[in-house]
Amino acid sequence: MKNVLIFGGTHGNEWTGIAVIKNYETYFKEKYPELRLNFIHANPEAYKLNKRFKDEDLNRAFEFVSENRGTYENQRARELKELILNEECFVIDLHTTTSHMGKTIILSHYHPLNLKVSESISKAFPDARIIGALDPNKKYLASQSETGLMVEVGPVANGIVEPKTLKETLELLDKILAELSQPGTSTGSFPLYEEVQDIYYPQNDAGEITGFIHADLQGKDFVPVNGDYLAFESFSGVAITHKTNEILYPIFINEAAYYPTKLAFTLCRKINFKF
Repeated sequence: MKNVLIFGGTHGNEWTGIAVIKNYETYFKEKYPELRLNFIHANPEAYKLNKRFKDEDLNRAFEFVSENRGTYENQRARELKELILNEECFVIDLHTTTSHMGKTIILSHYHPLNLKVSESISKAFPDARIIGALDPNKKYLASQSETGLMVEVGPVANGIVEPKTLKETLELLDKILAELSQPGTSTGSFPLYEEVQDIYYPQNDAGEITGFIHADLQGKDFVPVNGDYLAFESFSGVAITHKTNEILYPIFINEAAYYPTKLAFTLCRKINFKF
């Protein structure tokens, strides 16, 4: 796979990916001349506003490209989808998160090439995690190609470039491109976190959030929970317990961007994925 599309700024207030595509294009093109690298600013209008999106979330808009929704992101999703489908390509979508996710790769397709890249990252960075978030409706940007992935690095505040996050993003991108420059696929295995359940904030009858992430859970992304665990505390000071029937791993805990949907975190099952 020699044609590689690298997207930054799918969300306009995630500045790390935008910094990468604006400042490191020449570096990576000179380092990997055997690859045809294209650096693309996905959502420039949202970036101008320093907001996640202008009209609607671009990274949820791709399943609606056949509809004329009259939004900037709907039109932009149509343009980007056409670009991706124009020629076989590998898509890399660079994101950051306010959650303590560290170096993370998200797969929406279990294509052999995606798995080869993921295994390589898992070996090169023992602290990196691979998430399986299959996307049959193809709502995500990276899902538009069977070959591709999302990069998530955090925690970092929105609207800034922070040195550690930028460095880790560049390290992941470098490793992905190095693997793509090697021909063929392979077989192997790596730890995979498969999404199994979304957990939402406690709410009243009016749909207002009535509590917050419990202190025992805050910042504990990828730390396992099993049986009863403290998930929330109400604003009146009452601890709220949740329960699992198996060992599960919370991710995207207290992600700032998910408050409008009331999503508090997602639980994953960890498996040894063989391919």
